[in-house]
Amino acid sequence: MTDRPDPLGPDGLDFWLGVWDLKWGESGRGTNTIDRAVGGRVIRETFEGHGPRGVLHGFSVSIRTGESGPWRQTWVDSTGGYIDLLGVEVDGRISFQHLTEEDGRPVTQRMVWLDVTPDAFRWEWQRSVDDGATWSVEWAVDYQRR
Repeated sequence: MTDRPDPLGPDGLDFWLGVWDLKWGESGRGTNTIDRAVGGRVIRETFEGHGPRGVLHGFSVSIRTGESGPWRQTWVDSTGGYIDLLGVEVDGRISFQHLTEEDGRPVTQRMVWLDVTPDAFRWEWQRSVDDGATWSVEWAVDYQRR
């Protein structure tokens, strides 16, 4: 028996709640506001980023389906991007991943939260072309609680 909470349980995203200042690369900056909505069942994300490629506005909703079902997240953004993700556990923490195809080959994409403290963490968007044997970091963002 462990005292550690279930990372895929109903409180699995509580560490993410709040207003965050973001930094990536040499000049990428942004804000991310994470709160509960719809009677507390939905985790809502509102993202605004300014970087070398311009401005990105994004929005996600995450919900644990049913009382014991999996977490799911839907992301949409100002580039017309749409991604549906499934909650999985990675190194003892919730993660979201998505299976897609590039040039006819299967690719797994995932987001992970690393080095989480009450006031900071690192978020990474990763991809694997070998069914998760190895991962490359496509985008890394440092979060600091406001």
